[in-house]
Amino acid sequence: MRCTKCVLPDTTPNISFDENGVCNYCHTYKKVKYEGEEKLKSVLNALKQKDKKYDCIIGLSGGRDSSYALLKLVKDYNMRVLAVNYYNPFTDPQAKRNIDNAVKKLGVDLISFESKNNTHEKTFEHNFKVWLKHPSPATIPMMCISCKVVFCEIIKYAKMNDIKCVVVGHNPYEDTSFKKELINISRDQDHKSTFVKILYGVLANTAKTPAYYHPKCIPTMVKGYLYGDPHALGPRLFASDIKFIDLFYYIPWDEQEVLSRIKNEIGWDYPQNLNSSWRFDCKVSHLKDLMYLNTLNMTEKDDLYAIMVREGIITREEALKRLAAENVVYLDEIKEVLNQVGLDEKFILERLNEIKSI
Repeated sequence: MRCTKCVLPDTTPNISFDENGVCNYCHTYKKVKYEGEEKLKSVLNALKQKDKKYDCIIGLSGGRDSSYALLKLVKDYNMRVLAVNYYNPFTDPQAKRNIDNAVKKLGVDLISFESKNNTHEKTFEHNFKVWLKHPSPATIPMMCISCKVVFCEIIKYAKMNDIKCVVVGHNPYEDTSFKKELINISRDQDHKSTFVKILYGVLANTAKTPAYYHPKCIPTMVKGYLYGDPHALGPRLFASDIKFIDLFYYIPWDEQEVLSRIKNEIGWDYPQNLNSSWRFDCKVSHLKDLMYLNTLNMTEKDDLYAIMVREGIITREEALKRLAAENVVYLDEIKEVLNQVGLDEKFILERLNEIKSI
């Protein structure tokens, strides 16, 4: 069964339905309130530094939203931008090409950094092995803890270059509500005020499985917890002199405009063997989709499209068509990730199927 108003399935955490089949997520949903483009322009203009090389800094993954945010800053708002990319070892090659195209066509300086001593791979491998022994949808985000360090590096490079503005291209519709429910956080709470509660929720869930806290992973995990979000404790404590701007809380995220502009103006693309342009830039996302499907019979796309239906961006019928096409398992990409860290793909896939049958 799916909600008759949005598309959330009955396997969504803490979901309930009224007599008309409308879910409680719909009943309590509050539409995104935008601060407006004029206010955004005013804020950005005030942060321009004529005597400095850069006006702002942005993280660039090669995905669609960060690419569009960079394009907007340079072309529409005349900002001098320093781009920072974390070259995640599981980065899709197309994402790297998108980054190269963007910085070349927009004339932007790029700083790219990698993890040292295979720390990212080791942390992912450890956390995934622990998860297989103690599968829970609440701890699937642990697969991405190594990527959470990016804001720490962005802040470091901002300070090195005397930049007082960090722009974030986070799409508010991606603020996955069911993951909050999994750790007992109100799904409707403001994104700026939830990070500390989310931190406590994550710690509470991982504490049930102490094996996550292996000495080799603790430094990455601590940094990830502190800097996992522009509104996390790390930026609040150590970057109080830097303004963080959530671009898509000022202007609406328009999928058609985003894709049209980045494709036509900076040569952006996504792998044509995939049915979706969303979150392809890290191949671990395909494994996470399988983990969510096998534990909840849904993925983050169910939540994304449910929110887009509530916002009036797409129809329920369009959302259902997208989910039918996009909630598929990309085994080749998953096998690449497993082989990259030396895991037996046959054993792992069998174990994931066992989890599905529980």
